[in-house]
Formats: sequence, C-alpha cells, structure tokens
Amino acid sequence: MPVIETHKIGVLYVAPGQTDEISILSNMHGSPAYSRFMSGLARLIRVKDQRDVYTGGLEPRDGEYAYAWWDDIGQILYHTATLVPNDDVEDASRYFKKRNLGNSHVKIIWNDSGVPYAFHTLKTQFQFVNIIIEPHSRGTVAAFSNNQHENEYFRVTIQRAEGMPRFDPVGEYKIVRAESLPDYIRQLGLLSDYWSRVWDETQKGTVDSEIVTNWRSRLQRIKRFNQELQRWRDELHQKGKIRPRPEGEEARRDFTLFAGDGLPEGGGT
Repeated sequence: MPVIETHKIGVLYVAPGQTDEISILSNMHGSPAYSRFMSGLARLIRVKDQRDVYTGGLEPRDGEYAYAWWDDIGQILYHTATLVPNDDVEDASRYFKKRNLGNSHVKIIWNDSGVPYAFHTLKTQFQFVNIIIEPHSRGTVAAFSNNQHENEYFRVTIQRAEGMPRFDPVGEYKIVRAESLPDYIRQLGLLSDYWSRVWDETQKGTVDSEIVTNWRSRLQRIKRFNQELQRWRDELHQKGKIRPRPEGEEARRDFTLFAGDGLPEGGGT
C-alpha cells in the first residue's frame, strides 16, 4: 500500500479544425505552446522498469515515456495521448490508445481547434470533469503557430458531468498567464480528481460512503496486522510458549524481541 496519494489524469491535444475522437487521439505532437505547458506541468519519466514513480497502469506498449509530477505526499501520472504510439494496423480506431485515457476521471484538453470542445467528444463511461485550455489572443488559433501570442494568456474553463455541482474556483472562465498556467492547472486537476472520486464513490452524492485515502487504508492495515499479532501472542501465552521478557542491556541487544512482553521459546524471529 503506497504511503502517498496517487492520481491519474488524462491529457488530450486538439489540433486546428479537429472535432472527432479518432483524429484527436491520433495526434503525436502539439503546438509549441502545448509542449511548453507540458514541460512545466510535469517531468518526463521512462515507463519501462519504473519503480520510483506511479505509472497509472501504463505498459511499455503505451510508449517509452510518460509525464509525471510528485512531491513528498502525492504523485500524478498524466495519461498523455501525444506520447502513446499510433498503431494504424491493429488499432486504427485508437481503442487501445484510449484505454488509459478513458479510465481517467479528469481530462485536460488543450484546444487549438478554433471551435468549442464538446463534453462527450471522447466517448467513455468515466466522464466527470474536463479542464479546457484555449488561447486567449487575436485569432481563434493564434497560439498554434510559434508567435508572440502563445506566450501571453490562455482561457481556462471547466466542463462537469450532468448533475455534478460546481466545486472549482474557475467560475465562468479564468484567464491565466502562460507562465502561471502549469501550476494552476496542476492544482485544478488535483482538486477535480478528488472531487470526481467523491462523486463517483458516493454514487453522485446519493450514498453516505467514506472515501478512504491511501494513508487511512495503510493505517487500517497496520491496525489489523497488530490485532492479528496480538491474537497470536495471546494464544502463545495460553499455551505457555512465551518466555519472560529479558530486561536491561540484554533486552536492548536482542533484535528478535516482539513489541509485547516476551519471545517465543528459543528466541525465534
């Protein structure tokens, strides 16, 4: 059980003129502004044999690299469509490529299409929150090319599943400077993921259910282990198989001691 909280969030890039799922999923790169945003949002990690960072179920087939962010108490894996290879022979419909993205409750949509992004463009049962990022400059797709506008401001909006109450600080929309955008979206993504989990596990707020964090789940397991250990020691006591606990210097040197008041006969571990 991890000692930190883990999150997985999808990331889609929508190129100029794109409105359908297959075209959007087929993108293998985005605009310069999108690339700079991603480099500020997270760090690139190697997927294969990754042991230190949460990979959110990714396999080597999902691409050599992934974007991830972490601190002392949490890790985020970004399921980024532009990093997943296209298989035009076996996966022309991009079903495999959508597999991990579709399981993310929250999706970040970088929309350079020039038209509003429709909530159900990506067809999946886990459709809770979309965070939409669009250029806020002259021309509807001004930030697509490498010009002055992509370093200015972006418009951020939130799309929520039907019936989900407003939970975010965005309001109707928020205008964010390019240099502040990665930090703002990362925090907004975390908030959205927490809220989506609550919404999902309480069946849209209709069930009074405790949302157990990794920290609490780990504590519960430790308590269960201690209870089992105590039960086992009580049985040994009853059978007379526990010798008196040594005292003083002898006790401090004996690393085989249990947390209780004695050891099994023979000093076994």
